[in-house]
Amino acid sequence: MYRLNPLALLKPKTKTIELPSKEVLKIRSGLTLIETDTQHGSYAYRQLLRIGLSDARASVVANKLKIHSYDANEQICAKGDYLEYWHLIITGLVSASTPVSETESVPISLYGESSWFGEQSIINKKPNYANYICLTQTDVLSLPATLLHQLLEEDQPFATYVARLVAWRAQRASEMLMLMKLGNPVLRVVMGLSQFIEALAYNSERPPTIGFGEGVELPLKQAAVASLCGVSRSIFSEVAQKLAANGWLRLAYGKVEILEHHTWNKFAQKQRARSFNNLNPHVDELLRELQASVAY
Repeated sequence: MYRLNPLALLKPKTKTIELPSKEVLKIRSGLTLIETDTQHGSYAYRQLLRIGLSDARASVVANKLKIHSYDANEQICAKGDYLEYWHLIITGLVSASTPVSETESVPISLYGESSWFGEQSIINKKPNYANYICLTQTDVLSLPATLLHQLLEEDQPFATYVARLVAWRAQRASEMLMLMKLGNPVLRVVMGLSQFIEALAYNSERPPTIGFGEGVELPLKQAAVASLCGVSRSIFSEVAQKLAANGWLRLAYGKVEILEHHTWNKFAQKQRARSFNNLNPHVDELLRELQASVAY
């Protein structure tokens, strides 16, 4: 059982959420998470152990985390702002996108449940490089930026974990930015869909290795998915229909389910290494490469 210690809030948002551990608690934005009986049952505590903190330090840090709740389409942090927290997604889906014009943005990362995000800007003490926007209703555990810096200085296993995370994500973001900014619409659609697989079916904090099932239904309407892929609704529909006809997607009214996600993940890894001189593939070429990834 959890006990919530309320802070002074003028208009707190209250909702009931189900944690990945299947424990249910009521939360309000800005509240500190405290457990009444044993710290070892704490969701926050377990997540801190997972990223390299010792048992004793995780017990202390868990009581310093806060829970924040956001609505769909609500912005957590804008490009150019300074992040005050390192966030862990309890439930929901968050997009990190960078503006390329006054009206267009390129999505470079998607973060799903159990993913931390925002570490790069905090560590560098620089303004945020992306807009972080909630694609669905989202609840996060928030670790203060000042505490993150303290942990990096004092806890070597944790610092090693974060260093590896930052390096891997920086490489992946640069690859995705090239593909999404310079690739043709067909390539943007398939790579956009691949990002959803990585965020929803795998732990997006490390190179994906573990999946949940063979089909992943996206929690967004097709129009929203098209926008995140950086293409029009009509172009997305045209490409999606061909993918569905070949057994890679299942389409319903306004919905998209990605099938054979293990193959999609292998395909995405190969696409990230795509030559700069080959960013204009035909949809048939990508279909052949998807099929080839089955045996890859």
